Amino acid sequence: MNFGKRLQQAINELGISQAELGRRVGAKAQSVNGWCSAGILPRAEILEQLPAATGRPLYWFFMTDEDELALSKGYSALPDLTEDQKRMLMLYDMLLPNDRENMLRIYQNRIDEMKAWAEKHVIGKV
Repeated sequence: MNFGKRLQQAINELGISQAELGRRVGAKAQSVNGWCSAGILPRAEILEQLPAATGRPLYWFFMTDEDELALSKGYSALPDLTEDQKRMLMLYDMLLPNDRENMLRIYQNRIDEMKAWAEKHVIGKV
C-alpha cells in the first residue's frame, strides 16, 4: 500500500513533524508514525481531515507515483486551456465531492447575479 509513503512525503514537503500533523488532525504522534511506517490506516474521520491538514486531495494518498504522473500529464495535455483554467481544474480535483458541489453552486450563483445586474443596468438601457 502506498498510503504511508505518501503521507510521509506530504509531511516532508510541508516541512512539519509527524507530531504536528497529529496535532492538525487530532491524533497522537505515535499514531501518525504507525500510519507512515506500519501500514496502518487512520479512522475515516481522520482521513477526512487530511486534505485540509496537508493541502493534498484524499485520493492522492492512495495513488501510485505512476498514477500521479498520468494525472499531471492529463492537465498538460489540455493545450486549449489557459493556465488559470488548468489551475482551476487542479484545485477542483483536490476537493471532496460535497465541496465540489458547493463550489459549483457558488459559481452558478455569482454568474446568475452578474446576468441579473447586466439585464437591469446594461441590456435594459439599450
